[in-house]
Amino acid sequence: MRKKDNKQTLGEAIQILISDLGIEDKLLSVQAEELFVEMMKGVIMKYVENLYVSNRVLYVKMNSPELKSELQYGRSKIIQHINEGIGKEFIMDVKFL
Repeated sequence: MRKKDNKQTLGEAIQILISDLGIEDKLLSVQAEELFVEMMKGVIMKYVENLYVSNRVLYVKMNSPELKSELQYGRSKIIQHINEGIGKEFIMDVKFL
């Protein structure tokens, strides 16, 4: 008699390992930061001093008050782009500092 195999894809196994290690939020945070950088590209990134995620909020420290003000209007679009790129609702807000 043969035992039933507990089969799962490599992707599923990696996802389980990430979850078991408790690093899922950290990986999603890094992914969110990368998606923001990709979305803003060159010129805008020259004005970004620091970028980090804490408690599902993306914080962007900028050295241009004018650009910070302009980006405030596009917050919902930024959040949507990042969450679509990640594939789940992870980022809840963007704060420009």
